[in-house]
Amino acid sequence: MALPVNIISDICDVTGAWSEAFLSEVSLKRYRRACAWAMSEAAKWGAEGATDAVATTFSNPTPWMMRAFKYTRALDRAGNKIEASVSVLPSQSIVMKYAMGEGPQVRRPGDVGLARDRILVPNWRNLQLTQGINRNMYGNLPGGVAARLSREAAGTRAKRRVAGRWGVYEGEVDVGGSRLVWYIARPPRGEAPIGKNGRSIVVNLGRLRALLVAIREARYDPIMQEPYDAAMLRAVNRIPALMQDELDEAIAYRDSRPGLRRMGSGA
Repeated sequence: MALPVNIISDICDVTGAWSEAFLSEVSLKRYRRACAWAMSEAAKWGAEGATDAVATTFSNPTPWMMRAFKYTRALDRAGNKIEASVSVLPSQSIVMKYAMGEGPQVRRPGDVGLARDRILVPNWRNLQLTQGINRNMYGNLPGGVAARLSREAAGTRAKRRVAGRWGVYEGEVDVGGSRLVWYIARPPRGEAPIGKNGRSIVVNLGRLRALLVAIREARYDPIMQEPYDAAMLRAVNRIPALMQDELDEAIAYRDSRPGLRRMGSGA
């Protein structure tokens, strides 16, 4: 996930505006050095600003999400191309891409989620009631839960059974004319009396409870795009001050060395 083109253009325009001042006062080499420094710092500030935006844009983001943005400094200052960049780490980009872009982002089965071949939406009340499962500290399904439910639905029981935990199977149900797949909790069975003669029958001690439902697609608003763009713009807007500092430092250094002369001046 690279910087938007308009940000790249802004950086080129801002640094390019200082070329004449540097070339008339010092040297091309010093100008390239100043551009590399300014672009590197802008990339650093951009990544830091985007990271700060993650904390305020997402609800209780995980430390993993807080490490999504990285930057690279401009290392090659000898050629005609100077480049620094802000990007998202590959694993985090799988999630971040749904929060960026133009318009609603669509996630379909086979992409990131609780399972590879479907998008699973938790029913938190039923998970707590039948499995004793609650959201983790970041509001997500604890790791391994979806895999365990899948194994149990396929008939593989855990070696250690947790008292009070309901059994799980996979079923389908009609919702709005569509057949949706659910992981369903089956209540324990027990005897219930019938009539007045002491007879009893085995019944479910409760009703079936849906735990996770598979949906065809999920849509997300690109809530991170605007904060990201704002962070990049703030970083670019700090470049002129950096270039001015670099120019002042270069002129002061030149003036402190009697053997150096201003670019373009006579012998």
